[in-house]
Amino acid sequence: MQLRQIAGQLRQPHGDAGIEVGQRMNVGNEIINRRAIAQLTVQPDDRVLELGPGNGYFAREIVTVHPSVRYVGCDFSNVMIEQARQLNTDLVQSGQAQFILRADATLPFADASFEKVLTINTLYFWDDPAAELAEIRRVLVPGGRIVIGIRPRRVMEQMAFVQYGFTTYAPEEAADLLTKNGFKLTSLTDEPEPDQIFFGKSIAMASVLLCGQVPG
Repeated sequence: MQLRQIAGQLRQPHGDAGIEVGQRMNVGNEIINRRAIAQLTVQPDDRVLELGPGNGYFAREIVTVHPSVRYVGCDFSNVMIEQARQLNTDLVQSGQAQFILRADATLPFADASFEKVLTINTLYFWDDPAAELAEIRRVLVPGGRIVIGIRPRRVMEQMAFVQYGFTTYAPEEAADLLTKNGFKLTSLTDEPEPDQIFFGKSIAMASVLLCGQVPG
């Protein structure tokens, strides 16, 4: 695929290529996903919302914390929602997990519907971060927790496709977004990962995790 096509697939996977992209993301983002899930500190009876779950590969690790945990994955991509439902058929049938297509900027949930919100590698695509965070704050309970996982700008700028529709962030810039939009920053971590190969080039990877809390 051309760089612009790759960028488009990463933003909103579609078609057969989108299925492959989802599978590749599971491998390339395994470490950042597992680190983020650990930071989420899921507890019994938690209602967890993940924005941009891809094909739902990591959802099972969230719900298996306790049978009372309820998980919703919400994504703009039809093909990712379809793949996630297939991959987690048992969890969907039991009612422990749902995968919902997001049609627009408004989250399709009532106020204070979740204790935890998780989103990994979606921040780059937020056209209006303030509006996005306002929606997340709305659906979280007072005291609710958000974990945002990203690759920092120093990593992203080495990938040629980011020139097409990505907004990259230094860790401190992403933290400022949280604090300026009604969240209390509770932790910021920036940890290395093993190098990955992109188009024949070895890139030193890193996971940046921002944890925030709704006051109250």
